[in-house]
Amino acid sequence: MGGGVNPESGATAKTGSPDPEDPAEDDDERAEILRSIQGFNLKPKEIRDYLDRFVIQQREAKKVISVAICDHYNHVRRCLENPEIKDRDYAKQNIIVLGPTGVGKTYLMRNVAKLIGVPFVKADATKFSETGYVGGDVDDLVRDLVKNANGDEKLAQYGIIYIDEIDKIANKTEGGKDVSGRGVQINLLKLMEETDVNLQSQTDLLGQMQAMMD
Repeated sequence: MGGGVNPESGATAKTGSPDPEDPAEDDDERAEILRSIQGFNLKPKEIRDYLDRFVIQQREAKKVISVAICDHYNHVRRCLENPEIKDRDYAKQNIIVLGPTGVGKTYLMRNVAKLIGVPFVKADATKFSETGYVGGDVDDLVRDLVKNANGDEKLAQYGIIYIDEIDKIANKTEGGKDVSGRGVQINLLKLMEETDVNLQSQTDLLGQMQAMMD
């Protein structure tokens, strides 16, 4: 879940998302989603029952996900009601879902996001490399989240990021620099704990030039 990530801090430009065909209708939809998040009152059983409609079995996974989702979004709601709560001790819920290919791990998380109405991003951990090397940048996950929220940075802060194949980026023991293993793990940990992300991609040279001119 991306609730502990603040994509607004350090933003230098608007992400490149397509303009909606009907801006007024799009604004109304985003406002409705934000109201739904701010009024979150689902119970773990309600989420589990909803997931039962899409994925068979996986009872323990559904239970853990449902409890974590309720804990996280109830905390979000309380922070919105009383901003002073935000700075108190709270461990953001990150979930590791284990299982072989095809059992419904991604489908579970995608449907949770659909139920709540928040943007969702899925990424393959093996596609990332340390910043400065060829390959995806971990911060791109947050940028994609903003893009999936139609450029709405506030809505993106409530989104869910699902990272697949994390077992494939274990440390390599061979010689040479491991730019897709430990370095990526460290960057992912920063994202999972809490961090600020610059929404301007380092590879977007045109965007950087425009930001400098603004």
